[in-house]
Amino acid sequence: MAIQAASAPINWGIMEHVELPADYKYGRVLDEIAKAGYSGTELGPYGFFPIDAGVLRRDLEKRSLTLCSAFIDIELGNASAHEAGLAEVTRSAKLISEAGAKLLVLSDKISPARNATAGRRGEANQISWNESEWKAATIAISEVIVRCRALGLRVAFHHHAGGHVETPEEVDRLFSLFPANELGLCLDTGHYIYGGGDAVAFLEKQVSRVWCVHLKDVYDAKANEARRARMNFHTAVRHGIFAPLGKGSVDFPRVVRLLRNGHYDGWVVVEADVLPGGVGADSPLANAIAGREYLRPLGI
Repeated sequence: MAIQAASAPINWGIMEHVELPADYKYGRVLDEIAKAGYSGTELGPYGFFPIDAGVLRRDLEKRSLTLCSAFIDIELGNASAHEAGLAEVTRSAKLISEAGAKLLVLSDKISPARNATAGRRGEANQISWNESEWKAATIAISEVIVRCRALGLRVAFHHHAGGHVETPEEVDRLFSLFPANELGLCLDTGHYIYGGGDAVAFLEKQVSRVWCVHLKDVYDAKANEARRARMNFHTAVRHGIFAPLGKGSVDFPRVVRLLRNGHYDGWVVVEADVLPGGVGADSPLANAIAGREYLRPLGI
């Protein structure tokens, strides 16, 4: 398929492991995603959208939306947490498969220690997983791939600020452990830059590993302020490090060209992480519309 644009509940402040904003029930969020001109959506935290696949399909279809994926984060480096984490993966994978999605996006769960160093590449790399934790994570990811394959889903890994796969070095190590046909990357342009990387440079070298894209812009000045103030990830989000598309430092015309040149044919999910009470949380529909309109001149 051609590159298609999706949105996600996170643009309305609906994020895993935080209190959900009372003003944005799932029906309103779906209505506004459709109104903004998107053709797809991610699932959001499990339970925010209906967990009955038939009901979810009907809610999507009446708005001409497709479920493109679900983001799931578990404690990958902690073997004692795998049983519970894999159960979360299985329930979400079953739901999205039955609702028509073809991809699960997996990430390491934000930890207190890594959250405290989010966005600071050198400090984050100093507390990367040790060898036994990398081994545990590899086992868990392999099991996620097996379970998802049985449900007709591929798995793309989302590097994430505040998790144990955040920096370019950690992303490179992870992808050295899995064949290219087993595990793809969900490239989040904002998180990759905030974690110390260059999203354009990554695409120039490894676009074939990219199975999903989260288009997110970054205000460099805000990001640097957050780093200097040693903000954790959630505080940095409220501070407003992520910008509407085209307002920050990411060269999206080049990103889109590289995706096309690499024959990418998946979804691009427009995101600008916000949290209730933080910058950008008061105008999600306007931000969603602006992001969709920004992509049209780029051919999406």
